[in-house]
Amino acid sequence: MPHECPACGETFNTLSRLRLHDCPTDEPESEDPLSSFDAFLDSISDALDSNMQQRSSERKKRGLEAASDGLKTTLEEAAQGDVDAAFGLIGRYERELREYHDREDYDTYRGILWAFYEPAAAALDEIATREGWDFLTEVIDAYSRENTAEETLVSPFIENVVGRHVIRTRLNDGVAAIPVEALVYLGSFWESTGDVSGEESLTYGWGIGHPEHSVADHVQEVVTEELFWVRGVLPHTFYADQHAAADLLDALLTDEQIDYEDRCLLASILATVDHDSTPKIPRYWDLREELDYRFEFDEAVRSRLRETIETEGFHRRLGEDWTFSDMEI
Repeated sequence: MPHECPACGETFNTLSRLRLHDCPTDEPESEDPLSSFDAFLDSISDALDSNMQQRSSERKKRGLEAASDGLKTTLEEAAQGDVDAAFGLIGRYERELREYHDREDYDTYRGILWAFYEPAAAALDEIATREGWDFLTEVIDAYSRENTAEETLVSPFIENVVGRHVIRTRLNDGVAAIPVEALVYLGSFWESTGDVSGEESLTYGWGIGHPEHSVADHVQEVVTEELFWVRGVLPHTFYADQHAAADLLDALLTDEQIDYEDRCLLASILATVDHDSTPKIPRYWDLREELDYRFEFDEAVRSRLRETIETEGFHRRLGEDWTFSDMEI
């Protein structure tokens, strides 16, 4: 009596052969290779994130262990709103960073930098918000940036607080209310020797359209010397005033004195702006939470910039139905 496999329909003379046959329906469904590869990439990314977080935690722990009791005490006092303690905090922070930096003990230097960065910026920002711009003027004067060779190591967290002040002032009181000294200070870091200080100065873009200080002119002056600083500033100009920012970007993209590939890089900032509705700089501060800020492209601005990009040919490497997001590099 023949025996039929209910799954595949094949028949066998004996029950043993039925049980032993290689039924194709027993094979597991093949996985989508792209899905499997994506999962593999995700696992690598998760592992890297975990490793980076562990290293960051270890670095901060090293910094806290190396820092003096005096630095920790002045931070606590500054966090309670003591203005004199705030100046003492900056001074101690600078001295201890300098000590390990000059010793070329860069692990400890970075440990102290990042262990105290967020709480020191928060303490200084709270005092600046209460005391006003005059307080930050004193800070800038005491730790001014005369030249790249003499850049103070606490500059990044001072820039961070100045950047917060610039953004708050613009959104609350308008661009004209931004102190010119704040823009001059941030704009001076365009050739910074430190990656962190260069990044924190990108909030300079929020001064676009200021009646007494031309952010656009400064950006156009330095673009061929420090393309990547300009590329970092440009998204902030859009967050501040997308119409003025579009004027500036249009001028840069059509400037034939700038290398064509460099202009392509500048055009790619539109992907950043399109993806991120809020900036990531200043560090450790969310202006969405404090100021309920959101960015959305004006369709007239989007259309105008698309036209410029197509006229200049920056879209040729993209698909037919390209968007700003496709311009990411």
